[in-house]
Amino acid sequence: MTLPAASRIRFDFVTQRPRDDGCGVFVLQMLTGKAYDSIAGMIDWGALQNHYTTWKELRGVLSQLGWPTGAPRSAMGWGDIEGVALVHVKPDHFVLYDAENHVFYDPAQLAGPDTDSDCLPISYLTVQPPNPL
Repeated sequence: MTLPAASRIRFDFVTQRPRDDGCGVFVLQMLTGKAYDSIAGMIDWGALQNHYTTWKELRGVLSQLGWPTGAPRSAMGWGDIEGVALVHVKPDHFVLYDAENHVFYDPAQLAGPDTDSDCLPISYLTVQPPNPL
């Protein structure tokens, strides 16, 4: 693991460990700075005990928070991704990636952020807050 220079770190890192679930909620926590329980409370989990998310839930939370959202775009590699983005990686996990600073915020890691990732992107959603960061 290689920590980026402090000047390149835009978000506070949060790990999902020891949990197996919740990566999408943790990614939104890092992105928005809101508490996990606050974000998780915005999703209708029904009878589910585990917090597994899809693009539908993530986009729904962002919309509720006033963040503009579009449709996720396909990615063949990290070079395809622009700006600050939520990224769905193989096999089924979400990370936050700051392409402008080349910094990965992977909640499955115990510590971070990192300047490299072994994850393979599937799709991404470039995000911009209602007010610039």
